[in-house]
Amino acid sequence: AALLTQSLPAGLLSDYLTPSQESQVRNGSQVLVVEDLEGCPWPRVTIYQKINASSEEVAAVFFDFEDNKSFIPNVLRSKISRIISPAEFEVDFSINIPILPDEHYPALNTLSHTAPECYGIAWKLLKARQTKDSVGSFQTEPFEGGALMRYRNLVTPGSRMAGLLRGIAIRQMQNAAEAIASRAESLKTSNPDQLERQVQDLRAALAE
Repeated sequence: AALLTQSLPAGLLSDYLTPSQESQVRNGSQVLVVEDLEGCPWPRVTIYQKINASSEEVAAVFFDFEDNKSFIPNVLRSKISRIISPAEFEVDFSINIPILPDEHYPALNTLSHTAPECYGIAWKLLKARQTKDSVGSFQTEPFEGGALMRYRNLVTPGSRMAGLLRGIAIRQMQNAAEAIASRAESLKTSNPDQLERQVQDLRAALAE
C-alpha cells in the first residue's frame, strides 16, 4: 500500500508518460494505464489528464471531500466523520455499484504538499462489506499553463462477480477523474467564490 500511495517527486508526473501518451495529454485526451497485478482480480488503474485550472485549484476541488458527492458520478454520500489533523480525515462514502448493492465505507484521506504547486491526496479503505481493499492516490502539478493530474486506484473486490464488473469499475474511475477535471474548470467561471473558498481551505490545512 505504501508503494501505491507514495507521492512522486515534484515535476515528474509527465516523465511517466510515453511520448505518445504525453501528446494525447497535451491535446486534452485522457490517458488510461491499466496494470494487471498478480493476485488482484482488478487492475491498478492510472489516469493522466490535463486540466485548464491551476494545480492548487484542482487539488482544492478534490480536497473538499463533502462536495465530492455533488459532482463525482456514483458517489451517493461523502461525509467527513473524523478529523485526525488538518490534513488527514476519515470520510464516509456511499457508492452506487451496478448489479450489486450500494457500498458504504470509511476511507482515510491524507493531504500532502510535496513542492510549490504540487499536491497529493492518498486514500486507504478502512472497512467495507463487499470490498476487501482499496488504496489510491491523486496528484497534481503545473503543466503548460494549467495542471496535470494523475489519478490512481487499486481496488480488491470481495464479490464473486468481480470479473463481470472489471470493465465497469475501470470506466467509473475514468469518469471520476473526468469529473474532477470538469469541476475545477467549470467553477472558475460558474462559481469562482466557491473555488476561492476551497483554495483557502486547502491552504489552511497545509499551513497547520
